Amino acid sequence: MKSVFEYFSNSGYTFEECNFRQDFIRCHTCNESIEGSVGYWFTDTRLSDRQSIFLHKTCSELPISVYLHEHSLCLKEDNIFSEDAACRICNKPIAGSPTFTCTNPDENVNCQNFYLHKICAELPLQINHHKHNIHPLALFPQPDGHICSVCTRSVKICYACYDCEFNVCVFCAFEQRVLHHEGHKEHTLTLMKKESLFQCDACNEEAKDYFYACTTCDFVVHKRCAFSPYIIPNPSYHHHPLNLIYSIPDIHRYFKQFCSICGEFVCKSYWVYYCHKCTYFVHMKCSTSTVSMRNKDEADDIDNESDLLQFPLPSQESMFDLIVTQCAKSQIDLKDEGENCVTMSTAPNDPHIIEKHWSHEIHPLQQLLCTVSENDEDDNDGRRTLICNGCIQPITVSHPSYYACIQCGFFLHSFCATKLPQKLPVGASHFHPNHSLLLQKPGKFYYDVLCESCYLVTNGFYYHCQTCDINIDIRCAFLPTRIKHKSHKHHSLVQRFSSNSRCCVSGSTIENDMVYACETCSNFQMKKYCIFFPSSAKHKYETHPLTLRYPPFFYEGVFYCEICEERVNNQELLYHCSESEHSFHRYCLGVISNMKLGGSIKVFIMDKPHTLALVIKNLTRNKSTDTCSQCLTHFSLPECFLECDGCGILACAGCASKLLGEKQANNRAPFYRSTHSIYI
Repeated sequence: MKSVFEYFSNSGYTFEECNFRQDFIRCHTCNESIEGSVGYWFTDTRLSDRQSIFLHKTCSELPISVYLHEHSLCLKEDNIFSEDAACRICNKPIAGSPTFTCTNPDENVNCQNFYLHKICAELPLQINHHKHNIHPLALFPQPDGHICSVCTRSVKICYACYDCEFNVCVFCAFEQRVLHHEGHKEHTLTLMKKESLFQCDACNEEAKDYFYACTTCDFVVHKRCAFSPYIIPNPSYHHHPLNLIYSIPDIHRYFKQFCSICGEFVCKSYWVYYCHKCTYFVHMKCSTSTVSMRNKDEADDIDNESDLLQFPLPSQESMFDLIVTQCAKSQIDLKDEGENCVTMSTAPNDPHIIEKHWSHEIHPLQQLLCTVSENDEDDNDGRRTLICNGCIQPITVSHPSYYACIQCGFFLHSFCATKLPQKLPVGASHFHPNHSLLLQKPGKFYYDVLCESCYLVTNGFYYHCQTCDINIDIRCAFLPTRIKHKSHKHHSLVQRFSSNSRCCVSGSTIENDMVYACETCSNFQMKKYCIFFPSSAKHKYETHPLTLRYPPFFYEGVFYCEICEERVNNQELLYHCSESEHSFHRYCLGVISNMKLGGSIKVFIMDKPHTLALVIKNLTRNKSTDTCSQCLTHFSLPECFLECDGCGILACAGCASKLLGEKQANNRAPFYRSTHSIYI
């Protein structure tokens, strides 16, 4: 920091060393008499009245900050200060900036809280200002209650003319009247010193502030936005610097982008802070957030409710384990409460043959044992993973017993065939506790029903409430009201309805949906089906396991799904392999699909034989609908169709029934969709 002598000698003053004899002369720094001392006589030759300043020689060697604080100051460049610590001159936070502090912090409170940005400590002690041309203004501390005569903000240290009682804060003292800004290269911006309420063309927020305007094209920005830093070098909430950009880069306009702090939409044409290494965006208004990544990690498992179910489940095969254990638990809970309930069978040996099962009455079901390891890939030696027609989960060696009708390709876990309750009494299901529920299945393999809990469709078993005429698939029937989830580690989540919001995990819109939400963090909620995504998944063409990644998934550039070859959005739930750098849409893997595909029918269309198999047609960027070739109805994707593998002809379920000469059920139109129903 400059000394007092250096400051005046480099500011247009001439000086000479003197031995002072007059008793009325006082030192400009300490305000004590300079009589009998050796000192300096400074004269400002630029002024007509030749203003003079006198200094003790010892005072001339003091740092220039002596005019701002009674003690000497020391520079601290890497210290960690409290979040509310602010510079005494500009009143801005000092965190992350080289800062002068008092060397006597124990003296009093004023000393303990005295901070000066290095750049503020080196401001000139005297200026001329266009708002007060008659006298120069000097930098001095001010008592409480003083305000800037230009902008009316409170000031502790400002440029002042005591004769005229005129004060100017450092912002008004050095503000630029005309501005050339990277965010508006076409024209210059002019400062308008009248507070106005308007919507800023930089941050897209409405606020009352001074503003810079382009008189050519009506471009206006808040004054604070115009001087936002071009780079935030060490944000507390991200591990890379953030750069100010003036619109979303074209490469990232393929998807909607959301602020990583508040989760709200980021407009493509407005200014935003951006990390290109992570495809990470932050609103200008959110860029000053003090949220810390370290604090987030330290907050893990605050609730510590070890008895709650933990999601996501480890693998796709774990879903069946969950159904078995939760079903058993619900029966035990009801028995303890004295409720009448249909208990699960505890017979050690299931029958080898079920002559007429309620879900498949046309042929007997034979008990078999699964011998294919969970780790064997699909199509290994021509074998395929068997899918249970009841729970739509894989049949594996962890629960090897199952029943089969080989002729029809119909399979049931032994549990689903013999132990799944035919009726759930009142209170057995947390989602629908007021009425009893009956176990049912769709009439045909290509018919499906909508689960009113997770809003996924299924062609497997489901529970039906005859009173309310609603359906609940067996995954949702036994889920608890409260769970723990990895995406929100520090609080448990409770099951409830929500609307007009956005899922924090999938990014999809919530419209009167069942969600799991945090009671503490009001802005965190996730659609119910998101808990079904396992933490690890497999794909037959991928040698490494795929890991479930939660948004935002930090990734430089763009990446594509290995299945559909469409772009993958890093702000949505996805699967990724760090070894191969391969990524997958969550819906392309089909890990939570509740539809058993592949069943086929033989029909004649225009006198030609076709074999139609049940398939899902997924939504792509270029294709949002598909058309039934029979009724020519357009269906929004994703949607199930019966497709001919030979010619690709598509038929909806209703047309398939007509082609088979069947009469459709009167109580349910095949493939009827509400606005919520989805395939994933």
